[in-house]
Amino acid sequence: MGEAADEAGLPADPEFRSAFVSYLEWGSRIALANSQPGAQPPLRMPVPHWDWGTAGPPSAPAQEPTAERPPGAAVPDSPSFQRDIRPLFTDRDRAAMAWAFDLGDVAAVREHAEAILDQLAVGRMPCYGAWPAERVAVFRRWMESDKLD
Repeated sequence: MGEAADEAGLPADPEFRSAFVSYLEWGSRIALANSQPGAQPPLRMPVPHWDWGTAGPPSAPAQEPTAERPPGAAVPDSPSFQRDIRPLFTDRDRAAMAWAFDLGDVAAVREHAEAILDQLAVGRMPCYGAWPAERVAVFRRWMESDKLD
């Protein structure tokens, strides 16, 4: 599908492609569920349409995280979710991932921490630009800490 999107001249920026792939994955899950033996999909269901959702189009400006401590202030050795991690994820990040889990919920982030770290480390998350190395390091320290609160 990515190659077809390239051939069709769809935008190649990471934010568009992330939204586009999310829509394709969602549609594939519905198709898979409805094609299972014994599946009885509802008749005359409306056909969903794709849109940019709450994150808006790629031209929408990214919101900077709101920090609860002054910029440049050192993060304690044992980062806290509420104080240090949750503010790293913007409203735009949370909206973009709402289909999968809530980036504002400590239990959900804890459950997906390894996958999140993998994506952060290679610059694939958030979809509108890679985090600076120091933010990734704070997330890694939180993930590796004993209490993950």
